[in-house]
Amino acid sequence: MRPADRAGALILTSGARRVLAALALAGAGAFLHGLLLGDALRAWQALLVNTLFFWGLALAGVVLAALLQLTRARWSRPLTRALEATAAFLPAALPLVLVLLAGAGGWAPWLHHPPGGKGAWLNLPLFAVRELAAFLILGGLGAAYVYCSARRERGRRAQDRLAAAVLIAYIPLFSLVGFDFVMALDAHWYSALLGGYFLTGNLTAGAALLALVAAVGAARPGLAAHVGPRQLHDAGKLLFGLCILWAYMLWSQYLVIWYGDLPEETRFIHERMHGAWAPVAWTVFAAVFAIPFAVLLSRAVKLRPAALAAVAGLVLAGVWLERFLLVAPSLWRGDGLPLGLAELVVGAGAASLFVLCWIGLLERVPALPPSDPKLDPSA
Repeated sequence: MRPADRAGALILTSGARRVLAALALAGAGAFLHGLLLGDALRAWQALLVNTLFFWGLALAGVVLAALLQLTRARWSRPLTRALEATAAFLPAALPLVLVLLAGAGGWAPWLHHPPGGKGAWLNLPLFAVRELAAFLILGGLGAAYVYCSARRERGRRAQDRLAAAVLIAYIPLFSLVGFDFVMALDAHWYSALLGGYFLTGNLTAGAALLALVAAVGAARPGLAAHVGPRQLHDAGKLLFGLCILWAYMLWSQYLVIWYGDLPEETRFIHERMHGAWAPVAWTVFAAVFAIPFAVLLSRAVKLRPAALAAVAGLVLAGVWLERFLLVAPSLWRGDGLPLGLAELVVGAGAASLFVLCWIGLLERVPALPPSDPKLDPSA
């Protein structure tokens, strides 16, 4: 059995694990410091942004794995275990969601100023019930799918059924998360397209993670025999396509709002494209679409692991910044940008916790399922 096929192979050194654990604790400390001694609104804002991004990234990994399973994407088989392992973060995300629900009074403006006509929908008991239901349904289906994938003797048909269930549940429920955690922050703004746009950005981050895994796997002993030019090229093409889809959804939403020119719609866009927020908006556009589009047009770039990893990392950072841009202007009313050391430390802590959970599961399962008949180094 090759080293990559065995469970228990260490990926992180003990030193790296300690650094990540320290960063996770520092992130928690920065949140508590801001909540108790600093600017509580900025602390809640940082927690909300990072929960949406990393919870979404954990779901995106499982959803893409399920999608690749249903489409019989043979090229992706050496990479799907790494996608499935993102589900390990879901249990860690539950306390973050519970903290947000318990502290909704600190970040949800509709609790203090109920919007007219929306009280039946925007009230805390119903809000908490539907968000917990969405979390548990998506998390439960994701965990069941990953468990079934790890125990392939149950048969492909059961895995296909669970993959279909994951996709069917993900589209409406994660769209609901976007409506509740983003659109509801501005009680007077509405967009029927926000759920699809929010979901597309999340899948783009998942595709960037897949491309990053392909780039790292191509250089890792034991995986290089399975992760080669085909995996790099197809992962790059998938990322390229989703970056274009993200831009299409962005343009579709912007065009309708610009053409309608209704004050309750244009204000949301205007405040994000002018003043202190304008550089952030253009940075997001460049990182998630303009630069990846220009770079990934080249086949040669997609076949170079270092170049593909750089583009994937840029997209991941861009999607995180986009979540920040969606949330923060609706809450922050001070001067300048509410993006400083405290927010970066909270973000680094959440990222470290994600990596610890993700890599921790990868170290406990075979990176390449030996029973998978589609894995053939000669293919």
